[in-house]
Amino acid sequence: FLRYFVGPPNRFYQPDFEQKTLTGTFTDVDLTMEGQVAQDLAYRFIKRGLIAAMNMMNKIMGTNLKAVECYRTEDAEMVVVILGSAAGVLKDMVDYYRDVKGLKVGVVRPVLFNPPCFQELAYGIRNAKVVSVLERSGMAHNQLLLADIQSALQVSLRAGREGRPEHKIYGRTDMPTLLHGVYGLGSKDFNKYNAAAVIENMWACFQGKTRKYFLRDYFVGIEGPYALEPKPLPDFKNRELGMTFIGIGAEGVKTALETAALIYAEGNDNGKRYIQSGARYGAARKGAPVFMNLRISSGPIRNSSELTEHDVLAFFNDKFLSGEILRDYLGGLNENGLLVINSSRTKDEIMGSFPREMRELISKRKIKIIVLDATRAALKHLKRNLPGAMMLGLINGETKILSADDFGNRFQSILEQKLGPKKGREIVESNIALLNEGSKLAASTPEQMPGAFAGVSDRPDPVAAIKPEDFGKGFGTAGLRTKLSPKDEMGTIKPVNLIKNYQKQFEEDMVKPILEGKNVSWDRFLPVVPAATCRFRDMSYIGTQIPVWDAKKCIACGMCAALCPDSAIYSTITDQPIPDDAVEYFKVLKKPPRGIPWERFAMNLNVVDASCKGCGVCSQVCPVNAFTMVDKSKLKDTDFLPKKYQDLDNTYDAAGYVDRMALNHQVLFIFSKLYPGKHTLCPGCGEGTINLLTFFALESLRNSPKGIETFYQGIKVLSDINRHAIDHMIDRGFSIYTINSTGCNQVSELVNPFNTRIYQSGHYGFGTASAAALGAKFSMDQAYHNAFNDVLTKIIVFAGDGAIYDIGNGPFNYALGENFDVTWVIYNNEGYMNTGAQKSGATRFGCDRSTSPIGVKHAGKTTLHRRIVSQATAISHVYSAKLTVDNPFYAIKILKEAIAYCGPS
Repeated sequence: FLRYFVGPPNRFYQPDFEQKTLTGTFTDVDLTMEGQVAQDLAYRFIKRGLIAAMNMMNKIMGTNLKAVECYRTEDAEMVVVILGSAAGVLKDMVDYYRDVKGLKVGVVRPVLFNPPCFQELAYGIRNAKVVSVLERSGMAHNQLLLADIQSALQVSLRAGREGRPEHKIYGRTDMPTLLHGVYGLGSKDFNKYNAAAVIENMWACFQGKTRKYFLRDYFVGIEGPYALEPKPLPDFKNRELGMTFIGIGAEGVKTALETAALIYAEGNDNGKRYIQSGARYGAARKGAPVFMNLRISSGPIRNSSELTEHDVLAFFNDKFLSGEILRDYLGGLNENGLLVINSSRTKDEIMGSFPREMRELISKRKIKIIVLDATRAALKHLKRNLPGAMMLGLINGETKILSADDFGNRFQSILEQKLGPKKGREIVESNIALLNEGSKLAASTPEQMPGAFAGVSDRPDPVAAIKPEDFGKGFGTAGLRTKLSPKDEMGTIKPVNLIKNYQKQFEEDMVKPILEGKNVSWDRFLPVVPAATCRFRDMSYIGTQIPVWDAKKCIACGMCAALCPDSAIYSTITDQPIPDDAVEYFKVLKKPPRGIPWERFAMNLNVVDASCKGCGVCSQVCPVNAFTMVDKSKLKDTDFLPKKYQDLDNTYDAAGYVDRMALNHQVLFIFSKLYPGKHTLCPGCGEGTINLLTFFALESLRNSPKGIETFYQGIKVLSDINRHAIDHMIDRGFSIYTINSTGCNQVSELVNPFNTRIYQSGHYGFGTASAAALGAKFSMDQAYHNAFNDVLTKIIVFAGDGAIYDIGNGPFNYALGENFDVTWVIYNNEGYMNTGAQKSGATRFGCDRSTSPIGVKHAGKTTLHRRIVSQATAISHVYSAKLTVDNPFYAIKILKEAIAYCGPS
């Protein structure tokens, strides 16, 4: 249904590598409120959209999904509001109190609880005089469900007093009494006796009794002040056959009961048998007690609490036959029940160790006890203390839920699927032999249990005819009827993949108004930013100087273009004859550079004024001083290539031969022109340079995927592991997705509406970048397998002190160990530069931080910095390297190797 109705996962939101965008942008002060308002409208629409989707699914599939489930509330004078599966046991209690005691009580279960469905909640409690709200959170704080009900009552009161006719369906003119309870903290069980206590407490309040007889705020499931005592349930008939297994984690208790559940569920008796299994055990591992519950019923099972009554009680370990466990569990064994004990002791010895009241209870309830040494049999057949198969054979033989042959065949089928492929036929046969030993012990006609297990279908049927209310409409109505308005349309989330020309729309709705000094209307706010929108920006106001190029000195080494953090160096290259009056502007080479099949070659280097911040890096790194920094007030028109000669540029033709060029010329002539620059990093900041070096490496490798094959020469073991991915990328290339953690770089380059990235990109929080990388890689691989993407995707993570050295170090270490094809480019800033040079895990020993209080002396950092490369190298399959920007082409070479490696680097 999902594949047909909404398509495969992420169809609407899967990154489109032809229409590249940035998600998770940094929204600066001027647009923050507009973005928040737009999100609020989308949040408002979620409820209506979800109800519409539920209605559609109910109509197509015959399901009965509800935004809020209202059970027997049409005339309910008392209503319990509760989240989650605990509503199931309350439904059983509602049926009991209505049918046996005549109380008008109902249950409301919010399914969609955020955003709250105030109108639907109000509908469920519209007739209630007393409402009990049960929450799994502390009573003094986080009363979120109670707050929702209070708001729903205000909505209901207004609808009842002044609402339109269509609002009267959930309206009321008075306020009920609100009670509030806390249950289930720390996975504390909430059973039918606790649920009965909640209803009895409401009933006392409803009758107008004094506070002596009921509690307004209370706890359930524990003992002490302000706690409700469990209430007895005379004449309550269980609808299920219940089994409980008790043992320790190392004895296969959980596996045994879950296997029994699978066996009894198989075939399903044409839909007449329902199975539920559950476990209770703490954080302790093997050696701690494990309690397993199994319910078998002829109707749907709503109660998911622990079993309080048992038809079968099996102790896998006789060490638990004492104290509280013996009293609670043996005390809950039903009349004519079965008690199975795995022990080397005799039945008489075990009975003699029981307290007198337990022996009397066994006699009174006619409980059948079978003692067997299943451990000895398991050691004989399996060479391990796993007695579950023998216990199952005995229990099924005694209960006769299935014939021995039918049970054995299903048992064998399950083992062959689960264990056969891994551990061979021998282990299957050993378990079957152990099962048969248990079956042989079972009596053919149990003398003490006439009709106790005559058939699951003999149990009382649940109230199957009672369905959740349909909000006054037809079957399958998920919520109250609403009429969508233009306001709702404003809140719809529109995937950019469905917008024909999103780049153009973003330019018109976001970029142009901002550049013109206008405010962006919040309903036109677009949160997803197309690639390279910062090209519309002008950063020339920052610098006071600008570099001027001297053609006579230049040797075309490419250092300037490689190290310019702003992509401000533009090379005009041509194979055309140079006009006489333009000769001074061009460097004419004697022959074209390697790889460019032109007859002649000339070049000019111009500075893009709108990109340049005047940092002077180009003039500092030029080995022949071909750049001179000139004050902007002293510039002449003749310092730069006249516009009429810029048309000589033939980069487009040269780009076809980029894979044949030397690396420095790839950068100088082609790759440096791909990136718009114009970010807001400080002039000369190395982070911009590091990003560009990484992108140059990506493009160099992507334009010549054979570099992947070159990297893998001589390391056959690694290439064999990832042979399919390597061959695919060599033959077809790869796409790029960049992940950016919060920091200087992100708030300067990945901004709404000015994005410097030309790739699909996402911004993630400090500590989540590495986790996001794993998720992105998995998602992109899935998109490839689903045929959304034609090629595999390389994931590049840009991160610094927070995301790698400190809060994100744990996820980073875990991600390295997962062996995914992800490359981390880590800035070692030796401090949190975005917040005033605070110390970080990368800060060196003895360094002072600029954020120290004025007038206070500090000795500097007293711990050593973390060695991230050493951490990465400690994981055997990680490619790791340490680089600096002073040798850019060596850095690009190493980055190419890291990216070529189909694993973590």
